[in-house]
Amino acid sequence: MSVVEQRYRAVLAVLAGATVTEVAAQLGVSRQTVSGWKSRYAALGLAGLGDRSRRPASCPHQASAEVEAAVCELRRKHPGWGPRRIAHVLERSGVVGPVPSRMTVYRILVRHGLVEPGVRRRKRSDYKRWQRDRAMQLWQMDIVGGVMLVNPVTGEL
Repeated sequence: MSVVEQRYRAVLAVLAGATVTEVAAQLGVSRQTVSGWKSRYAALGLAGLGDRSRRPASCPHQASAEVEAAVCELRRKHPGWGPRRIAHVLERSGVVGPVPSRMTVYRILVRHGLVEPGVRRRKRSDYKRWQRDRAMQLWQMDIVGGVMLVNPVTGEL
């Protein structure tokens, strides 16, 4: 039985006279879920019982299409420019809307395939080991507050 069919049977049971609480308990869902199915069925019919996208309708902090186009155009015109330079040029040229940050410009360039995303983590071979072959080859001191070798007032040790 499909998900839509289960929801349809739940709505039919409520419309036939069963309480929302009883139907919700039988299906193992909340009362609010069954009530939502019922109202969506009343408004949209059987199509309203299907799964809906959970993607947000909008993203208020996303760069506008004009800004994305300007970033891509600058990168294609000047392939050697990176995100920092492009953000600087956009700021100086008076781009429409808020000026994107360096990281926003970088994400736009990656999304459009104009740059390859960089390596995010260091490789194990990049770490420098402080270990030595024999004892006493490496000395290390942790000094807090400095070391006074000479008394600054008298000049003595």
